[in-house]
Amino acid sequence: MSRSPRSARPLLRAAGTLVLVAAAGAAAVGLSAALHARTGPAAPTAAEAAIPVETAALRLDDAYPVESRHLGRIEAARAVALAFDLGGRVEAVLVEEGDRVAPGQALARLDVDRLEARLAELDAEAAALEARAELSRRTLARQETLRERGHATEQRLDEARLELERLGAEHARLDAARDSVRLDLEDAVLRAPFAGEIAARHVHEGAVAAAGAPALELVEVDRPRIRLGLPARLAARLATDDLVEVEIDGAPHVAVVAAIRPDLDPATRTRAVLLDLMLPAGERVAFGETAEAKLEETREERGAWLPLSALREGERGLWTVMTVAAEATGPVARPESVEVLHLAGDRAYVRGSFADGARAILSGPHRVVPGDPVAPRPAAGPRGRRDDLLALRR
Repeated sequence: MSRSPRSARPLLRAAGTLVLVAAAGAAAVGLSAALHARTGPAAPTAAEAAIPVETAALRLDDAYPVESRHLGRIEAARAVALAFDLGGRVEAVLVEEGDRVAPGQALARLDVDRLEARLAELDAEAAALEARAELSRRTLARQETLRERGHATEQRLDEARLELERLGAEHARLDAARDSVRLDLEDAVLRAPFAGEIAARHVHEGAVAAAGAPALELVEVDRPRIRLGLPARLAARLATDDLVEVEIDGAPHVAVVAAIRPDLDPATRTRAVLLDLMLPAGERVAFGETAEAKLEETREERGAWLPLSALREGERGLWTVMTVAAEATGPVARPESVEVLHLAGDRAYVRGSFADGARAILSGPHRVVPGDPVAPRPAAGPRGRRDDLLALRR
């Protein structure tokens, strides 16, 4: 049985209404799910989002120490080239290179046959002169006796007296000549003027040594000395008997300031400073070896010490250190520009825009950016102890 179009219209309207209701319900369910997925779990609080950082207080100083190193050369406190005062044939050399000698020890000697013959000749002349002087004394005595009796003239008496005086002067000349030969005999033996070690030997037995020509070289090995060339401003800070730390072939030693020359070397424009090296008993150093002296001076500049880990490179040659600033919402990271004045090992002396007592983030400043909330905590000190202050100052 067929229905008319008029009777089918209510059914179509009812079906359309059901479709719209279902679509609206599905849309509402989808929107609710989307909102729920977008919102997710509750957002963390500001305290939970803060980045934990180690900090320490920056303490401003008015000056900082600077250590400088200066090379010097080790030399003997005394070194001398020994030579004979007179020339002659070398009879014996009693030492070899490297031998240790005592003060006054005989080192070499010349042949002295000619000197001994000359001394014997002078002794004979002195004996003959003594005989003539004895005759002159007796003659003078007889002339005085005759003069008292009136049998001698004043002329004869004066001649006898003056002859005796002439012979006395001649005797004095001979004594001086004999003393000179004896001195030459002593100088024919070369002796050590001080305790030391033979550094070089230039003559051998049988050679003819010229007067003043070096025969042996002697150095004093028990008092090594370091010669430094220092800038005038550094040398002026030192005084005699000051202790200076030195390093020789990597080993630390201590030296004492022995002398400071008042003049400047025209070539290097430095002042020579002499240091007496203090060595343990039995330890030796090689002369001519280099030594490095460590000196410290104070430079007047206001700033603070920082570990290198707290620095990060900034712009235009400056560096940045992250500090902790107090905000209404809590501590946050804030950058401060600094200039590095001096580096010493793993720390730096800097000046910048920070205030005295500002808390610096010591390590990992790259983990935070300006404005990040941070949770500061004191830096760990030695032996696991928490230390509130940065123990970087000397």
